[in-house]
Amino acid sequence: MNKHCQAGFTLLEVLLVALLMGLAASAVTISMSSAGPEQTLNKQAKRFIAAAELVLDETVLSGQFIGIVVEDTQYQFVAYEDGKWVTIEDDKHLAVHELEPGIKLDLLLDGMPLDQEDEDQDSWFDEPFIDEKTEEEKRKNPEPQILLFPSGEVTPFELTFMTVNENRTPIDVVVVGDAIGRLSLGFIDE
Repeated sequence: MNKHCQAGFTLLEVLLVALLMGLAASAVTISMSSAGPEQTLNKQAKRFIAAAELVLDETVLSGQFIGIVVEDTQYQFVAYEDGKWVTIEDDKHLAVHELEPGIKLDLLLDGMPLDQEDEDQDSWFDEPFIDEKTEEEKRKNPEPQILLFPSGEVTPFELTFMTVNENRTPIDVVVVGDAIGRLSLGFIDE
């Protein structure tokens, strides 16, 4: 009597296990991507902090001035080269970062909003001395609001990531940068 024993798995069994593992992984991915607006804001704010800290370290090592241009729904890093600010396009982490729909940015510099309603629009200088840039020049050479210095210092700022939840209640996450280059979610304890 010669018994024939099976000593392994069939191809069908291996494929079935692989299919089940793939389904489980996709279920986890789908459940994680449906995070609420609070998690989305935290993720965006942490991404901003990580990129800014990376760039700040690079400025210290290279001695180059870097700036951050903040607009309503995006931010980007710019470098000071040949007497003007130029966009950084060769690094995907530092190029223009467009926020997810529904998220807005609000920037305060030294406790003051970027656009002040009572600010005089009249120039103290004669018209010939005003260097007005065209829209194309502003796009190619944007002026940063936040400066990252080679000494490790940063223009003090508060950058608020804002959105609304399902109940239309406003929620926000604040990224704070102080003069000595510390970046944090929320306010830094002195």
